[in-house]
This record gives sequence, C-alpha cells and structure tokens, in this order.
Amino acid sequence: MLRAATTLTLLLSACAGAPGNPPAARENALFFEDFSHGLDDWWVEGGQRVWLADGRLHVRADPDRDQGEEGFAVATVWCRQSFPSDILIEFDAHVISSSLDVNNINFFLAYSDPSGRPLSASRDARAGARYGAYHGLNGHIVTFLRAGDHTYPDGSAMGRIRIRHNPGFELLGETYAHHCEQGRTYHVAITKRGSTLSVAVDGITYCTVTDPDMQGAGLIGCRTFRSYLWWDNIRVTDLSPDRRNAG
Repeated sequence: MLRAATTLTLLLSACAGAPGNPPAARENALFFEDFSHGLDDWWVEGGQRVWLADGRLHVRADPDRDQGEEGFAVATVWCRQSFPSDILIEFDAHVISSSLDVNNINFFLAYSDPSGRPLSASRDARAGARYGAYHGLNGHIVTFLRAGDHTYPDGSAMGRIRIRHNPGFELLGETYAHHCEQGRTYHVAITKRGSTLSVAVDGITYCTVTDPDMQGAGLIGCRTFRSYLWWDNIRVTDLSPDRRNAG
C-alpha cells in the first residue's frame, strides 16, 4: 500500500544526517520549563521515583529486583498543557545510569485520547506506565537510545532514533547515528510542521518523516525505560503559519 511504500522510502533515505534547522524566534515560545517552580504543571505515571534537584527533572525507572527495589521500570511524565499542531520542541536530557545500557530517552508529542477525554482523566489506567497502554492513543513517539547491536569501527555504540505513529505503534522512520551515552548531556529538537516530523540531536537532523495522517494538537511527555536520567530546559515554540507570518 502507499503508506508502506512511503515508510520504506523514509527508512532508506529520509533518516540521514543533515544540518539542523535554526531555532524559531523565541518570541513565539509557548512554554518554557526549567523546573524551578515545582511540578504543578506535570503528572507522573509509573517509575520508581520522580523528583526535582538542581533545577532538573530527575526520573528513575530502573529498579534492581535482586536488591529488593520496588517501582516500575518505565515512566512517563506528562505536561498538563496542550499544544498546537505545528511546534518545535527542544530539551536537554542526560542519562546517569541504565542497568541494560539502553540509555533510553523517549518523548511523546501530539498526544490525546481518541474518545475526546482528557488524558489526565484516564491516568489511573496507566498507573504502571506500560508501553502498550499508550499505543491505542493518538500521538507520536520519538525514541533516542543506545543501540548496542550497531557499532562504529572503533567499537563504540551508535545511537538509534525512531519515530512512530499512534494509534497502531507504526514505525515511520529509523536511523542509527550519533550516539547516546551515559554522562553526556544531549540537546534534542523535534520539529513538527504539517505532515513532516524531524528529530535533531546536538544541532544535526538525523531523522525526518512524512506522515499523511499526522496527529494534530495534544500533550507532550517525557518517557524512559530501564534508565535513570534528568531532563531540563523544555521549550515549545509555535510554528503555526499565522504566528510565522505575524509582523
């Protein structure tokens, strides 16, 4: 089918390194979070522990069962504010540890409930943050992690970037590039405009896809699996045509 053919083409050619687009004008910023004022704008599903320290959002979701640690090995932290369809999302993320060396930095965007209910109304049904609980909702998933099965000539692990469409958990694009290591801060930029969605890390665009069924407005959320990491400086900029053409 056409969708499958489009996806194959994207997998082969669109997810390639390219210079990142310059940030949109800061005057169009809709939201900025440096976690200096608590977590009133957020809610948590899953995880072992989610807390603020040093002006950063710390998320631990990597329990050591052999040591009797409790909690969930997955976590999602949702922002309560809904955002329009065309946006630029930027954030810093830093993995401190990961028992499986996955160094999992995931991000949810354009999320909503197909029924029209607020996502916060169904949060109890996702209390354990099971991954599949999000696949029946409307939204897109960006995955950035360490790909231990793909290495550079020097033996170091590549990073892996994926973009998915929900409902259906459909893979739109994937690339192995850059890296995703513990102890390093990465700046991630996700650009969603019209039917195009792209992901840049540290100023280089590594994956771009076209989705004819691109989701529209919705929530954003920080997501991880088997990792302890922090997030900071989450900025959402409006890329709507009327805002870009203003003035």
